[in-house]
Amino acid sequence: MPVSSFSGLFSTSVYFGALFLLMMVLMLPGLNLYRDAGQTAARALATGVADQVDAMSPGITTDIEFGQFPATSAQVTFSGTTVSASVDGFTSNVRVVWPLSDSRLIPGHHYELTMQGGVVSVS
Repeated sequence: MPVSSFSGLFSTSVYFGALFLLMMVLMLPGLNLYRDAGQTAARALATGVADQVDAMSPGITTDIEFGQFPATSAQVTFSGTTVSASVDGFTSNVRVVWPLSDSRLIPGHHYELTMQGGVVSVS
């Protein structure tokens, strides 16, 4: 094998090795940002819905509707005294004062929350 072929092969290998190493170094912070953004979105959604539930009092009815960005998935689940929000697989749970009827809310739908007998129900 001529020296020039070996030199070219070696320099190309070093170039691609350095390129892949750089990609790995840059990809880890990007993945961390993605994870943090998903967790923050889930926490904000759960906190917003929980705050609205906590502000209710007996006999009160309130409307709730939430959306989502394209190519993302979101849902809110009521169970016991917990509001759970899931955004792209990242979940956040927030406790509320009032007991909730077990329900699952999906984006783009209009829901009415009603408190009767100390329990918040969804219709």
